[in-house]
Order: sequence, then structure tokens, then C-alpha cells
Amino acid sequence: MKRNWFSILSVVAIIILLALNIGCNSSSIGSNVPPEKSKTITAESQRGDYLSITNTEYVNGVDTDDGMVMRIYTYDINSKVLSKVDDLPYTSQYPLSVVSLKEDKIYYSAAGEGKGDQLFVYDNKTKTSQRLTNELFAINRIIPHAAENKLIMTAVKKGERPLKVVFYDKQSKQMSTVNDRDMDTTVWDISYDPETNKTYAASYSENEQSKNIEKANRTQTELIPPKNQIVEIDNNSMEQRSVIELENEQILRLTARGEQILIATARHINKDPVEYSFINIKTGERQRIDLPIKARSGLFLSQDGKGVYFLGVSEKEDNGRGIHFYDFNTQKTEPIFLQKNGFINNFRLIPGDS
Repeated sequence: MKRNWFSILSVVAIIILLALNIGCNSSSIGSNVPPEKSKTITAESQRGDYLSITNTEYVNGVDTDDGMVMRIYTYDINSKVLSKVDDLPYTSQYPLSVVSLKEDKIYYSAAGEGKGDQLFVYDNKTKTSQRLTNELFAINRIIPHAAENKLIMTAVKKGERPLKVVFYDKQSKQMSTVNDRDMDTTVWDISYDPETNKTYAASYSENEQSKNIEKANRTQTELIPPKNQIVEIDNNSMEQRSVIELENEQILRLTARGEQILIATARHINKDPVEYSFINIKTGERQRIDLPIKARSGLFLSQDGKGVYFLGVSEKEDNGRGIHFYDFNTQKTEPIFLQKNGFINNFRLIPGDS
């Protein structure tokens, strides 16, 4: 029987829900947080890079009767200390949060008025939340820092379909959208590079994707990704520059730091293997590398470029799904936050003082 795009989306949604249910029935998260390393980290004590982690859990630890929460953590990279920040209600289509220790705030997605999600901010000092947007429908990524006090998102606007790069000015409280009139290009992932002060976006054509889906359904063959490309966006002028284009290859994740971008790619949608490459930001030159990891949900280069933080599994160590650090030199994987109780939805590396 022929399946259309919406049926495929439904299957993906079911897979996510099943994964969430499996995760929420797991054992206690206590084993994730060694007592001697669990403490509160404040903006005053945090100056280096850190990870912001969103973990979804049942309030009563058993079922949805009492609702669900986004349990939010930070991980200090220098001290290797994991700290619980707070719990926020899980009301959005997709649980998403990011901690700004510099501001002592949490930016997150939550249900707005009517259908869809909006951007909210939680002030950790006053313990109050404020809705910041009203024009969105869904949010996939949030980066709490950029040039001139801006926040960057990938989001879907009301009445539209594509994911776009959206800048939110914290002072003027105004949104600006890159390629606002383009109703075909979807931005799957973004990365902010504090060293170049630019944003890097991975995107593809919705129309080409639909044609590939129709062909795969008709011929009963593997679903081939549309052409993916990475563009560099100037955070001030919004001018764009193409970095690289990939034929029949899906960019799952990208992370930029310094003069290079690390990408995770796949030849077929929703199928292994996952492949990895370094891209030279200036020249677009590509260098494929072998990594013993499987990272579809998160990938971030360390500040020194000697390793990568990822959400997934290690092919060498049987630690299970979680957030790990892989060292390029030692070729060893260090577990940071393993999925025990609940489901790790996402995480983000935040540069120090952000």
C-alpha cells in the first residue's frame, strides 16, 4: 500500500513515543549523578564551556497521571560536575530547553495559545516564566547566544511548513527570519561558532524530498535523501555563503568550531550506517573520518577540537544510549549522562560566558 509523507511522519512520531515510554520505565537516574559530583553551579562559578541537557520524566516516576516534566541539567566540562537546574512542565510537541548560565535563565518550548509551541524563558532568580513569541508553531533548536544579544532557533512559523533559521533579539523582542519567503527549504540543523561569530545551517528542498518519497514508495526501494547543503549565515547582516553541497546524502548533525565543521551523514533516511566528515569552513574541502560512535541526536566539537560530545551510543563500550565524550587522540569514550530514568531528548554545548 502506498504511503504518503504524512504517514511517514506518523510512523516517526510513534517511534519517538515508544522510545520515550521505554526510557521512562527504566531504573532510577541516581546512577547518573555521582553524589560527590552533584552540586549547584551558578553563573558566578561557571566560566568555561558547559552542556545543557533536557531529560523528560514522569512526575510520579510511573505513568502520565500526574503529568511529565522536562528535567534540566548542566554539565561543567572543566570540573566534570553534573548539576540539576530545575524542572519545567512538558507541554510542547517536542521537549526542548537550553540553559544560559550567564543570564541565569532557561529558554524552552511550550504550548502557546491555540495550536503550536512558542518560545518561553524561565528566570531562575524570580522563578517565573514569560512567553517571548506568538508567531511560531514548532521549535526544533534553540541557541541562547549570538552576536548583539541574539538568540537563534530553527522553527516553523504559524501557517507554514518549512523549518527556518529565526533570530530573536532579546532587547527589542523582535524576530527576524532568514529566507522568510522561501517555502521550500527546510533547515534541519544549525550550529553557532563563537570563533567566527557565524551560524552554519544544514538544509534541503522539501519538494525534492517529496519526489524522492514518492519514487521510493512507487518502486519499493530505499529512500534516498535530497541534496543537502551547508550555508554560512552572518548573524548581523544575514548574508549567506554556501560552504558545501552533498548529493544524495542526509546531514543528520553538524557542529562548527574554529575553521572546521564536523558532520554526521547517512546515505539513506532513517538507516545506518552513520558516517562522519570534517569540512573546512573556508574552502569546503571534505575529509572523511572513522568514528566508533552512532550519533543521530546531538554532536558538538570540544573547544580544543580534540574530541566530540555526542548523544547516542558507543560501538566500543556497551554503556547504552546517553551523552558521551569521544577523544580523537586516545580513541576512548567517556560516558557523561546515561539514559536511565526518562528519555534524553536533546543537549547542547554552550561556550563559556554565554
